Amino acid sequence: MEIPQSDRDYNTVSLLARAMNNLERYDEALQQLLTIAKLGEDDPLWHFRVSYSYYYLKQYDEALREFEITAKLDPGDKSTLTLLDWSRGKVAQKKMKLKQSTTSKGINEENTFNEARDIPMGVVVNVADRFKPFLLTVQVNNSASLEYLKDMYIDKYYPDFLVDKVKAELVKVIEFLEQGNQDIEEIQAKLNFAINAINDIAEEFDENDSEIETVARESIAQTVEDILAFYYIEIDTEVAIQERDW
Repeated sequence: MEIPQSDRDYNTVSLLARAMNNLERYDEALQQLLTIAKLGEDDPLWHFRVSYSYYYLKQYDEALREFEITAKLDPGDKSTLTLLDWSRGKVAQKKMKLKQSTTSKGINEENTFNEARDIPMGVVVNVADRFKPFLLTVQVNNSASLEYLKDMYIDKYYPDFLVDKVKAELVKVIEFLEQGNQDIEEIQAKLNFAINAINDIAEEFDENDSEIETVARESIAQTVEDILAFYYIEIDTEVAIQERDW
């Protein structure tokens, strides 16, 4: 910021935008990136940073568009493919919500979903763990599923035994919700406890040449968001994980 704007070149502006994204100042990051849009047309890193800003501004259609461009320019980038997949999921969710609001199908699906929730969660988790540690499947007529930390389990940068510890803290939240608890303050307190426990586990990642960084952070946040949606808990994801220090 001490460099006069007239003296900032393409790389300087790009790094400034990255810093703003890391500080969760996504609007400012996007504004900086758009000033060098012409120069960034063929740069996958520029498109990735623009996509990142759009994603966390919850402008998922724009994020998806930019991540698709990034993937074409740099097909092998793991972070791009992960966030591209999440963006597609967000856009699909938005379309589904729109469809459900205009048809009676949404009501029928919700009834089926509520029936599925009556199955004891712990039993299903234990069966699913034998095959895919990240997958929880509940099935009654139709099926509904939750995925725990899928990207962390897939990426061997994260030791499975530590991902299991993170998962165990989130399972405690589910067990709490399975008891029928609906009080928002009590649920938030349970989430705060879980996130603080994960903060402690983060130190163990460091000790094992790993780190709770972008992919892990988003995998945890996505799992929390899915849990809240599954139980119809109206807490914003960022509020739900507000105790995080990763």
